[in-house]
Amino acid sequence: MKKKILLVCAILLTAVIAVVAAACGNSTPTQSVLFNTANEVWGKDDGRETLTYDVLREGEAIGTYVTTGECVIGAEVTVGEEKVQNAMGTYFTSKLDVTEDLDGVSTHTVMETQSLLDTGFRVQRSYRKTTTVADGVTRTAEIIGSYTDDNYTYTYKVDGKEVKKGELSHSAFASSAYLDNDFIYQVARLLTNTSGLTFNVPYYNYDADGNLSTVTLENVSASVTATNAEVKGLRGDFADREGRVYLGTYLTVSLTRDFPGSGTSFSCRVITSYTESEKNTSFPYALPAYIKEGDVEYVLTGEARA
Repeated sequence: MKKKILLVCAILLTAVIAVVAAACGNSTPTQSVLFNTANEVWGKDDGRETLTYDVLREGEAIGTYVTTGECVIGAEVTVGEEKVQNAMGTYFTSKLDVTEDLDGVSTHTVMETQSLLDTGFRVQRSYRKTTTVADGVTRTAEIIGSYTDDNYTYTYKVDGKEVKKGELSHSAFASSAYLDNDFIYQVARLLTNTSGLTFNVPYYNYDADGNLSTVTLENVSASVTATNAEVKGLRGDFADREGRVYLGTYLTVSLTRDFPGSGTSFSCRVITSYTESEKNTSFPYALPAYIKEGDVEYVLTGEARA
């Protein structure tokens, strides 16, 4: 298969008891700019948040995307095949499930991710598994990542067999913010007041056959393009209602690369409030309501906490 669905650019970070007692995160000065509102979204008392989206390509629904985030304190969490005991920090998961006709072949793709961050929002581990079924053939690709203060190490497997391993160096966390691609959509909701902010992410480069060729550490910048703007076209629980107007921030997240040129960018509309019957109601935290990456759109249908 030469044409593969690579929809998520993602999809966007130890602990001491005193810190956890106060909040789930206590970021360094650089990270505090990015994560200054993270505790409002994934605080220790807020439970597990689940966001659901319809996925559309050129306006046609092709599947769903579900992402979760929660503060964990002494919990067991799963990152790939590993069970992490007594995890403390923020835990993200996501599942993309789409079906398309590609080159005349019905192709079903499921991409699952897990990411564990410590209480300072430093990424500890990340995992991405992509399963593709086309013409009766199943192919599985996995990327297992781990972070230290100075390095990102990854292993790439195809159908359970290791085919590539590598390591990238990055700046110390206190001086340069860094994220993982697998939860970058979640982080978009934290960027509404941070125009011009830059951070680093490992970027996955694929060849024409859809195989991972290289991993590079890239500079990402976020730019706010409009605030308090109307957000239309939402679905499900957020479908357009007569007399209700959703308001929020428009922003773009861009990847800057020296070679071979510009990387993938995406735009996001983050809703922060709605107006109805001449009354404005603010959401307790911003919601990434609409994400557009190339010709693929993610449209928010529901938000729940448990």
